[in-house]
Amino acid sequence: MKNKLIISCLFFVLFLFINFKAEAQCFASPGNPVAGSANVGVLQQRIFRLVLFHKFSYSDSYYSGSKFNEYNFPAAIKNANYNYSGLSLAYGLKPKLSLEMDMGYFINKTQNYKSIDYQLRGYGLSNVGLTAKYNIYKNPVKMLELTIGGGIKAPFRLEPQVVDGVKLDVDVQPSTGNFGFNLQALFVKEFENISMRFIFLSRYDNNFTVNRMGYKFGDAYSNSLFISKHLANKYTELTKDITIICQFRHEYKKVNYLNEKIVKASGSNILYIAPQINFNYHMVWNFSFIFEKPIYHYYNETQLGNKYSFLFSITRDIGYKIKF
Repeated sequence: MKNKLIISCLFFVLFLFINFKAEAQCFASPGNPVAGSANVGVLQQRIFRLVLFHKFSYSDSYYSGSKFNEYNFPAAIKNANYNYSGLSLAYGLKPKLSLEMDMGYFINKTQNYKSIDYQLRGYGLSNVGLTAKYNIYKNPVKMLELTIGGGIKAPFRLEPQVVDGVKLDVDVQPSTGNFGFNLQALFVKEFENISMRFIFLSRYDNNFTVNRMGYKFGDAYSNSLFISKHLANKYTELTKDITIICQFRHEYKKVNYLNEKIVKASGSNILYIAPQINFNYHMVWNFSFIFEKPIYHYYNETQLGNKYSFLFSITRDIGYKIKF
């Protein structure tokens, strides 16, 4: 048990102190947008969890490095946005082991251009992900928890999307077209006396194949700190079912490759702040609203940067009675 704990801690520290470089990435790189903090741990055995969410993201400014850039070339994009609806399913297979599946659909991935009345718009199913999470340490007295996990992802489509006879640019394709895997680690510390919880979530995503457009998305590293405060100790009818969360998330995405050559205007080094409010209805339904905004970014070359995002999610846990 002691050796297992030491190895797991080293795994966690690897994510925490991974070397970040100042590189960047475009606005609309396809993939499954993160669904917030609702589904990060291990479920109790035979509990089934359903998460439905919708995310809207908007961009309208170019940056070079960390500085704003007017970028008035004829081919420049005026603004870009996407609407993405997702589904996450999880099941507590064993007391310390959960299995998860996530998928989603882009209602639109849209780019509007500055100098011409022209729009590129993709839509459709994105990628599907399968993940296993294992709780390697839990101390109810000290309220500490450590969980690790990993999984695979696959695109719903391999052929590039064509709309009105035009093959869409890679940034508005609904699916990456890449197969990949992820590794993740989760650390939780609770303070019952002040109704607070601190969560550290670290994740690595790898795309190990080239899609049929000759494009390979770079590896991605993400470290998030969640500070959660349950308002139950105020104990009023208005606040007793409300939890407020502030998330700080650092994302580093390595450069992409096209036909085995580096795409110079790609990758990202971004720090986000994401305040969130959760409402629990009769201990059955959980409703969350998240606003997300970059507070620091660095881009190689000149790129369109994300301005803000909104996300709304609904979570439902169900006791599942099937015996294995």
